[in-house]
Amino acid sequence: MRVVFLGSQEIGARCLEVILEQGHEVVGVGTFRPGPHEQWMDDVARVVRDRGLPSLRGRRFRTRKAIGELRHCHPDILFAIGWRWILPPEILAIPPRGCLGIHGSLLPRLRGFAPVNWALIRDEPRTGPSLFYFDEGTDTGDLVGQRPFEITDEDDAASVRRRIADAAVGLLAEHLPGLAAGTAPRLPQPAGGATYGPRRRPEDGVIDWGWEPRRLFNWVRGLTRPYPGAIAAVGGRPVRVWRVRPAEAVDLAPGELERRDDGRLLVGAGEGTVEILDASFEGAEGEDAFADFARALRLEGRFEAKA
Repeated sequence: MRVVFLGSQEIGARCLEVILEQGHEVVGVGTFRPGPHEQWMDDVARVVRDRGLPSLRGRRFRTRKAIGELRHCHPDILFAIGWRWILPPEILAIPPRGCLGIHGSLLPRLRGFAPVNWALIRDEPRTGPSLFYFDEGTDTGDLVGQRPFEITDEDDAASVRRRIADAAVGLLAEHLPGLAAGTAPRLPQPAGGATYGPRRRPEDGVIDWGWEPRRLFNWVRGLTRPYPGAIAAVGGRPVRVWRVRPAEAVDLAPGELERRDDGRLLVGAGEGTVEILDASFEGAEGEDAFADFARALRLEGRFEAKA
């Protein structure tokens, strides 16, 4: 089967390797570099280089030249995994066996942007990847399969992202033979229960210390590494908060800080308290970043209302 592959990040590279391992001919690969605020490796580019695969230059595939280049590949099927642009109808019509993607949620839940982040922020009980056909909507096409898993309180953005990638590789490996043979499932998404995740920007991560502890916990773990982190400020200095957990209630106003005798760092929240387990001043990295942040708090008694 002749395959065009569009993708990025570890999930894209691992799925591209599955396609190659199953003996399919990859006739064109498109990828892109991470942005300045993104902490992932350009893994698909590495596979292209190591395997000597042909590259495609298009991204949005809106120009006649880009569409012609892809059409000239004569693909039987197209996969877009770790791809952030909607493919135009001219592209969807090219591969006779369709264009498919893997979305990092259990469609129709969390269609759209940042499904890993929103699953945690919204306290979803479960998630998992969906292998589906593209249509002209936003993540609305027919389903081939899904691999659900439970989200626990031990999960954060890094672990859910990793679990999505692991499950996605297995999901694609399972259904690739059927897609090649034309026997894979193709089921319409359920008519009800659809939700959407809006686009996120780094500056959208500002913490409101008036939220109750569970909401703060979900907010921080949904935005932690490899993402830019939740945003706060102390003494006019921007802070990235990486990990918190609900703590025993202490008489602290929202945003008010207290360093306990046992070394724990508590901060008041709406109707409760959270413990800060990891935070750093913006730009600070390394194993001493949290200790430096905690020492500096001796001069300040609270987080500022706005970062």
